[in-house]
This record gives sequence, structure tokens and C-alpha cells, in this order.
Amino acid sequence: MITKIEKVGFIGLGRMGLPIARNIQKAGFSLIVYNRSPQKAQLLLEAGATRAASPEELARLSDVVITCLMDDKSMLDIVSCSDGLLAGMRPGSIHIGTATISPAAASNLAKLHQAIGCYYLAAPLFGRPDAAESGTLLSYVAGDEQAVQVCDDLFKAYTRSHIYMGTDQKVVNSIKLTMNFMLVALIELFSEVYTFAEKSGIEAEFTEGLIQTVLAHPVMKEYTRRIRERDFSPIFELKAGFKDVELMLQASGEVRAPLNIASLAREKFLTALGSGMGNQDWSSVSMITRKNANLE
Repeated sequence: MITKIEKVGFIGLGRMGLPIARNIQKAGFSLIVYNRSPQKAQLLLEAGATRAASPEELARLSDVVITCLMDDKSMLDIVSCSDGLLAGMRPGSIHIGTATISPAAASNLAKLHQAIGCYYLAAPLFGRPDAAESGTLLSYVAGDEQAVQVCDDLFKAYTRSHIYMGTDQKVVNSIKLTMNFMLVALIELFSEVYTFAEKSGIEAEFTEGLIQTVLAHPVMKEYTRRIRERDFSPIFELKAGFKDVELMLQASGEVRAPLNIASLAREKFLTALGSGMGNQDWSSVSMITRKNANLE
């Protein structure tokens, strides 16, 4: 394994990748770039970066390669094509993958690198382009621990924190998908809340106040604790919660504003009631989700 990083190859100069590459360059690393749209690399080249003609050449010239790409296909293509990274990586060199990809793809990439004596570190990014600009991204990292240690200064060049999560690369990609799922679920939730409220005659500003009040209320942390610890001693009984879900759906039908999340919840509440859970706290409906995933 390499013990000192001098030359860093970078592929993927999009809204996230370009500022990350700039920060790596500013930190004093010698930067080598490859991008399918060559003009995106111009600022880096003017600052002293070297342009590679192919991913293979970039890998051959680099101690560590960082890819900041879109998806499974773009990652696997850039790694495995005839002039891809694997064709040029030297034994002991390291590839850091920052993309949001599937856990299965992360495991596959790890095996492909291991087969030629190289190291793949899964290191998806948490943060927006402004955090990439300021070098304050968060990254969870998985892979060979020694390889992560070798890259410590490199990670510090573009993140405020990088947290090691063990040797199984797919875990950190699952963490990223967990985070993004929460955001997707909240976007859908807020969309339904604002739509239902507006069609029910509630001003948007008042709805905003309701949302912020609920999000800031200590009960939110209490429910995450209850679900995590499976503590369903009743504060609000599930059978009463079912009544409220029925009222939500009735009202949404009257104003013609579908509440898809409430419809999903109704089916799970019904299953919970049929399982004799009516006197437990309504957060116990989470057990139906666990049973659907074959968890006790």
C-alpha cells in the first residue's frame, strides 16, 4: 500500500466535484483530472493541474483516485471499461468513491479492486455544493482501515469530518440512502400537509408555523426513542390513533386532497388492531413495518 500521497487523480467535475477538486489542489496535492467535458477542467488546469487523456492514464499517474460521479453505471463504466481505472491502477493504490450508489455496487467495486491488489474506499458525501465550496462536507468512510489512515490529510482537504465505519463498504452507502430516504419522506409529507391545509382553507403561513412547532416539539425525539427501544407503553393509544387517521382520510376526501401517507398508515393501523395492539401506544404501529421486513 502507498504510504504517502502526492498525486491525486480526480474524475467528475460537476457541481460537487469541481469545488472538491479545487480544495484538494489548494491543500497542496498535485492534481490530475479527467472529465468527459474537458472545458470543466479549465480552471484547475490554469491553477496547475494536469489533464489525463483517459481514466487509465489518470490512474497510472495517481497515488489516489477520487471519483465524484452520478450512479452505479457511471461508476462501473469508468472503473471497468477498456481504458478505465482498473487498467491503470498500480498495486497498493487507492480509489475513493464519493458517489451515492447502491450498496451492491459498492461491494462489487471493492471486489474488483481487491482482485488487482488495490483498495476501494466507499466515502459518500453529505452536504450541498456550498459545503463542497467551503470544504465542510461530511463523509462516512468504509474500507481498509490502513488505507483510510493514509488518506487522512486528503479527506481533511475537502471535508469537515470523515468518520470511519469499518471494512464493509456497502454500509456507508446504506447510511447515505437512509439519510436521503428521510429527506424524500419529509418532502412528500410536507407536500401533502401544505396541499391538504390549503384546500381546507388554512393559510400557508399558519401551516408553516404548525410544521415548525411539531418539528421542534420534544415528542419527536420521544417517538424516535420509543421506536428504537420498542417501548410502547401508552401515551396515546393506537385505537385512538386509528380513529384520527380515519378522520384525516375522511376530511381529505371532502376537500379532494389525497393523503397517501395516511392511506398507507391506515392499512398498518388496521393490521396492528387485528393483532391485538389497540391498547399500546400508537407508535407501536412501527412493529408492523418490522414484521413486514421479517424482524422481530
